[in-house]
Amino acid sequence: MLYVSLHELIHHFAGYLICGDWGIKTFNYFETACDNEKKSFIATYIGPLFTFTMMYFGMYLLKKGNSDYKKHLGFAIIFAQLPLQRMVSPFFRMNDEFYASSKLFGNTDIVYWSVILIIWLICMPPIIKAFQAIGNKNRVLWFLFYLTLFPYLIWGPIFGGLEYLMVEKKFLAQSVIGIGLLFILNEIITIIAYYYTKKYINPNQKD
Repeated sequence: MLYVSLHELIHHFAGYLICGDWGIKTFNYFETACDNEKKSFIATYIGPLFTFTMMYFGMYLLKKGNSDYKKHLGFAIIFAQLPLQRMVSPFFRMNDEFYASSKLFGNTDIVYWSVILIIWLICMPPIIKAFQAIGNKNRVLWFLFYLTLFPYLIWGPIFGGLEYLMVEKKFLAQSVIGIGLLFILNEIITIIAYYYTKKYINPNQKD
């Protein structure tokens, strides 16, 4: 929840820096204030750039010699970026990377397959490292659980439900610097929840 929100906020704040004014931000959608569409695509790319950077930061935390806490945190950070969503969505001509690339370079087969190939090449090293880091029995099942199911159980229903409430039902839809109030409230709750649950990243750690 924390990193998906940060991904969206990175889009929004980058749009402000690039365009000089606040755009519009909901849970699953953002629009910059730029008149120049090509400039706005910079903000589109910056979201995935942040996500990929966090995946590699997570991989770095998994390196040998780090504490269990850092390794567990690194593992969690990798899957918190929803790597499967980044890898699969372009096949359906969706996602920031494909949208911006198709607008800039054309909606061609070369662009389509280039975006897919580049994303897979970026995502695979952290994912492979995360798989290798699993020490439990049934490594494959645990890996598939984190890759395909667990993050989406948390992110999908909550973000989808909040988007519906704010956009369709106008619940706490008042805008603050272009961001719906419900989004801001959810971000505050998410940060508080992280603060109180971060100790479970390493249950064996002594206080």
